[in-house]
Amino acid sequence: MLRRPGAARPASRRTFPRVKPLSPSVLLASLLLLPALPAQYRYTQQVGLVTGPTVMTEGCILVDVDGDADLDVVFANGYVLSSTGSAIQPTILINKIGQSLGLVDETAARLPTLAIKGTLVVAFDLEGDGDKDLVFSCNGPSQQRVYVNNGAGVFTDESVARLGALNIAAAGLAYGDVDQDGDFDLFFNDELTNGQLKLFLNNGAGVFTNVTATHVAVAPKTNQQDVVLCDVDLDFDLDVVNIGKSSGQQIYFNDGTGHFLSVTTALLPAGTGLTYEAEAADLDHDGDLDLTMLSVSSLTDTVLRNNLIPSGTLSFTSLTTALTGGNGDDDNEWVFVDSNDDGWLDIVNGSLQSNGEKLYVNNGAFSFARQSGTAGFSPLVDSTLDVAVGDLNGDGVFDIVTAQGESGSFLNRAYYGTGPADSQPPRFVRVEQLPAMSTQPDGPFVVRAIVQDSAVDDGETSVASAAMDWSITHVGGTATGSTPLRFRGGLLYRAELLPPPGVVMNGASVTFTLRATDQRGNTTTTPAQTFGVCGLQRYALGLGGANTAQLSATGTTSAGGTATFAWSQTGASTPGVLVLSLARAQVAYPQGILVVDPNLLMTLVPIASDGSGAGILPIPIPVAPPLVGLRVAFQGLFDVPFLLSNGVDVVICP
Repeated sequence: MLRRPGAARPASRRTFPRVKPLSPSVLLASLLLLPALPAQYRYTQQVGLVTGPTVMTEGCILVDVDGDADLDVVFANGYVLSSTGSAIQPTILINKIGQSLGLVDETAARLPTLAIKGTLVVAFDLEGDGDKDLVFSCNGPSQQRVYVNNGAGVFTDESVARLGALNIAAAGLAYGDVDQDGDFDLFFNDELTNGQLKLFLNNGAGVFTNVTATHVAVAPKTNQQDVVLCDVDLDFDLDVVNIGKSSGQQIYFNDGTGHFLSVTTALLPAGTGLTYEAEAADLDHDGDLDLTMLSVSSLTDTVLRNNLIPSGTLSFTSLTTALTGGNGDDDNEWVFVDSNDDGWLDIVNGSLQSNGEKLYVNNGAFSFARQSGTAGFSPLVDSTLDVAVGDLNGDGVFDIVTAQGESGSFLNRAYYGTGPADSQPPRFVRVEQLPAMSTQPDGPFVVRAIVQDSAVDDGETSVASAAMDWSITHVGGTATGSTPLRFRGGLLYRAELLPPPGVVMNGASVTFTLRATDQRGNTTTTPAQTFGVCGLQRYALGLGGANTAQLSATGTTSAGGTATFAWSQTGASTPGVLVLSLARAQVAYPQGILVVDPNLLMTLVPIASDGSGAGILPIPIPVAPPLVGLRVAFQGLFDVPFLLSNGVDVVICP
């Protein structure tokens, strides 16, 4: 699991005295007497850096739990080889590498004293208070766990209060904003019971409701192992890939509202049956998300190329031959990292039985060559079940932490990356292209993007910050600003531009770019997009006094369409007029406030309310291209003896 790397430490400055240079013969003799230096691998094991108990560990993540801008480590511990499993206390290691103390076990002070059957752990802000909470999937059947952060990296078990009694056997989970309401929701898979993938929606305060029955298609699957959220079909919502040690790997398609009622097993090639783990990223830079899968049955791992771009049809091609130089071991985990800083994501394979973890370098043509010797990992035979990636020591190079279990000594390990520091900016895989005109003047104006940086794991990437930078040209001038481009899970980001105070959006023109920056300060900015705003917009609401009548409008302002005006709260059977002007205004009269410009009046249309004090008037929009962009402000005036309404602003759309 990936979290943002810490900031690089400044290099120290030293002053050295002048010394007399040695003769070549003396220098050679001195070098021959030096002890042999240990081999420097691309990923070199750091003996003793990882502390804590040597227990069966199933999952690990790197996350800044205490808010000090470096990466800490959380291990989900639990013995899961049997149908019931064994409960073990999770572990949390606080990063004190900058203090020359390494990763310090502070489990007792920070985590609840509770043994759980942990299989995986994720970290995200579940209640919107700005810190990272922890959610553990657990073998079982047993209670799934939610640990809430107090802001200083001390956690409280609030599992039942947040999830309810949830006693299932979950091999994995994933989080993301599946219903696009601004908070993170949860998927749990279920390995042993009825095999139905389960969805829990967040109410915004970090309390989750099981909506599986109404939101997820009935599609049981036995021996589920991993659940991956990503935008499979490029419609800018989060779909679900659900895989496991049974045939028929599943893709659930999101309808955009968090309903997953369409599910297929036909898109993933038959060779991907019996699978441990999957990951998603754009591996070939073509703008769609590819998959990697670890095989259980044939032990031949595969890379699945997404053919949506350029073919236009969603399908996957299984390319087992894309992994060259060695394949076919019983392995458990993938992560992606640009190990050689060339802008292409390479693949790290956490191996259960091979002599060391595996590094496959991407050549940019959908081929990944396994590295040997010092180009790969320190050679160690251990039973890796999970891998996390991030910059532990702040040198700008991504490091690796592995979780050990199933066999061997259960000694978790850390590897420092010794390649080049990250100089590659984040990459916008795909950016939503907005229509040339928005017909919703009240906003919000939403844009979404798929973004990946130089490391990707479980739908997260090493982006530190992202924003939508905008400029709005409106009737009052030009306004500029930025709004956050927020991570929503599964490499998906979303920005919502709300109309700034004092800016009339109807008739405005908006130009924006998207910007993403990683922890090293590498930044990417997208090409600019521009859209206009037109349609119907109520304004001058809640003035009070004599302005108590209500005026609204529905329909379209496009040529040939109809805008229907409706008024209410005017008094029964009351005559009045609909005032049309070329501009908004706010002019006080003894009888109320006129919200249209009296100097730019176009016409007065007689109207009347019915016995309930309401009425409607359809107004056809002429088919006249010169009228596109024309602004007309409407207000109702009623004789009871005198009432005024709010205003409705109309800008003619193309």
